[in-house]
Amino acid sequence: MSTLDFIEVGTRKNVSEFQALAVTIMNAPASSEISVKDLYAAAMQQTSAVFSSQTMPKIDESFPEDANVISDFTGEDSCDTDWFVRIVPTREEALENPDSADEREELLDIVRRASFDLIQREMLVHSVYLTDNTDFNCKIDITVPTQFPKLLLDTAIHYYPIDEKTSKNYAKSRKIDMPSIRIVCYPEWENEEWLYWKSKAHNETEEEPPRLMMIYDTETNTAFLLGAQNFSEIRKAVKVLAWNTAVEATNGEFLPVNGTVKTISIKKTVNKKSETSATTFMTVSCCEDERSFFGLNVHASETPAKNEEISVTTSGDSGLLMIASTQNKKKFVINFGRNGFGSIDSVIASSKTEPQIVSAENLALVKTASDKKEFILNPMLSPNAKIHTLLTQEDKDFPMPEYLVLMVNDGALPPVSMIKDPDLITSMWFSYTTECDCCSDSKVIPGGNSDATWAVDSEIEVFTKIAKRGKFRLIVVNTEPYSDSTRDSLADDLILSVYTKIARNEIAWKEWKALPGFNLPDKGTFKNVKKDFDTVYDTAKFSADPVYKDLLRDSLEMKIEYLRTIDAPQALTAPFYKILAKLI
Repeated sequence: MSTLDFIEVGTRKNVSEFQALAVTIMNAPASSEISVKDLYAAAMQQTSAVFSSQTMPKIDESFPEDANVISDFTGEDSCDTDWFVRIVPTREEALENPDSADEREELLDIVRRASFDLIQREMLVHSVYLTDNTDFNCKIDITVPTQFPKLLLDTAIHYYPIDEKTSKNYAKSRKIDMPSIRIVCYPEWENEEWLYWKSKAHNETEEEPPRLMMIYDTETNTAFLLGAQNFSEIRKAVKVLAWNTAVEATNGEFLPVNGTVKTISIKKTVNKKSETSATTFMTVSCCEDERSFFGLNVHASETPAKNEEISVTTSGDSGLLMIASTQNKKKFVINFGRNGFGSIDSVIASSKTEPQIVSAENLALVKTASDKKEFILNPMLSPNAKIHTLLTQEDKDFPMPEYLVLMVNDGALPPVSMIKDPDLITSMWFSYTTECDCCSDSKVIPGGNSDATWAVDSEIEVFTKIAKRGKFRLIVVNTEPYSDSTRDSLADDLILSVYTKIARNEIAWKEWKALPGFNLPDKGTFKNVKKDFDTVYDTAKFSADPVYKDLLRDSLEMKIEYLRTIDAPQALTAPFYKILAKLI
């Protein structure tokens, strides 16, 4: 499925002034389309960028030979800024609610004034494709002022080029009744209200207006990123608009997932005969760090068993779609983008050798003894750095996962547990953490997706269908184990070992009587990773404690209460009530 590319002169639906302003800026006399090679040359001249002596790995034929790796610096806006995102109320919402109408007009007025500035400036325009998958694809048009070509270069690096091969794939895709994604970047923009607030004397109780605004018109796949100086905001806008398209325009054929997928392949050779088994995991994390995106190829560096080889293929973290209707089990999960983009920690963990840097933001540069300029991968020196790396596997899409992995931060759960029942899996997916003060400090994220702009019931319907068809199991990894004596977060090596132990079929599960429906690994499973694991995390001991049982009850009741607040169907709360009835 692919989006509609053009707005015809006579078009009267699926168009708004937000979209019209974006299209006008991209087609204004001072705007010009730019090739990747010209983008690279322009990025080398960007005043807020530095380049190294390190050669950029070859991405495709559109990139220049012997190009150097470039990093740009974004100042104080160096991280994702979720609190600046503003979703434009739809036209239907504006008609039904005066407050929504006022908000829509307010955002439109801001965009009008920003567009007036941009239309008088020289702008660069570049286009890419979201995927190379014929089941779902979007064309993406992005424009930035000529002073910020590095933003477009990172876009060209991260997504798929428009060439003969990708255009053929795009042409084969069934059309979606949604426009192409269009993004306008205005890095130098500052909110006039914020400037006024800053200039005058104000007391501490006066609320600070948003300095930046990332304005998404989800009806027409248009985003104005006002003040965004980093590629992270482009990637987030693309992800949210693509997800929204998948939900709103495809009749429940796709499920958006904010996480990663990896397939661990284990090749065993006995008497010169080799057999390879592969296990696919989809990981979603509610933890504040990037634990859902780490440890990708690091499995291969673990001590393998005799006559055994481990290899890993992984998705990036720029958005996933699970296909509810496909018959092709090898193409069950679609990955947005073609390369990885993440923090230094996640990049180092994703490779057993020196990572291949393609591009970067806010990465420290040093001169070596041989008089070469090189970037250094040290998170202490560049805490806000983000890095592009190559995902080298040819196939960026994945088969149906055998396991879903939820990384949670919930003091009421044991370190590792497993669920088989599809109804309970669905209930946990949509309420896997709670705001319960006694067992969790984490925020509820329905379906693991904090960027959802659609009704949760749309996801519930699709996930229920996939869970029953997929027959996968759910692994819950609690990174903040229960009790005061075990508050230390689980080490990464222990969390990573869960994947390889499952892939090697080394975990025997037994039912957890204290929480029916949950299963625990046998004693001794993690002895080779943490010698005192069974002593420190003695689940049977804690399960007998009345106070701990109260924690379990509170956790379940909070999940039920949350599901009620989102008007979830009774089928989602039923598994929790069933457990409560047995939790005595």
